[in-house]
Amino acid sequence: MTDTPRWDLPLLMAGQAQKEISHNEALLAIDRLLHLVVHDRTSCAPPVGARAGDAVIIGTEPTGTWAGSAGMLASFDGIGWTLVTPRAGCLAWIRNEAILVVFHADAWRTLAALPQAA
Repeated sequence: MTDTPRWDLPLLMAGQAQKEISHNEALLAIDRLLHLVVHDRTSCAPPVGARAGDAVIIGTEPTGTWAGSAGMLASFDGIGWTLVTPRAGCLAWIRNEAILVVFHADAWRTLAALPQAA
């Protein structure tokens, strides 16, 4: 196994050269995903003027470089955007709406919209 099973974070391997590359990639991924705060969940193209650390949930009809990426997480590192497929149970605070959403059944849902267990 070279990656973690849930978020595909790179693992260090015995005898691996340049371990700092894998380690740094894992730290950057954790920084993107841990206690996730996104500006909005409707952006369909990379926002102009984004700053390092900015993140969005891609809207339902993405265009250009984001075409085909609806619902994915997009995080800006100061140079470019990294797209991540959310996993079940992923939580995100939506800053512009001041709400918490969860990724459930292939969609981002408010907590009130989640199905109730029987």
